[in-house]
Amino acid sequence: MRDLVVLRDQHCVFPWCTRDARSCDLDHIDPYDETGPPGQTHPDNLAALCRRHHRCKTSGRWRYRRNPDGSYHWTAPTGQTYTVAVTGTHANH
Repeated sequence: MRDLVVLRDQHCVFPWCTRDARSCDLDHIDPYDETGPPGQTHPDNLAALCRRHHRCKTSGRWRYRRNPDGSYHWTAPTGQTYTVAVTGTHANH
């Protein structure tokens, strides 16, 4: 499962981060719930985040979701949104 996510994401999926996905943590996009249903850990609910950006997300300052096309939609603490794809980061206006 890790290999699939690393190959899919290629780099940390935080806006403008270029750290190679091989050195990233795998983050549950929807938080893991120990008492929740089985199957919460699957590639569609995992993303590569470097340790620094994993902490930004976990602190609740930044939020994100995975789009149907495989890109990621991030919301900054300021409300600004960004789309991150394998090709790079784009600010949404």
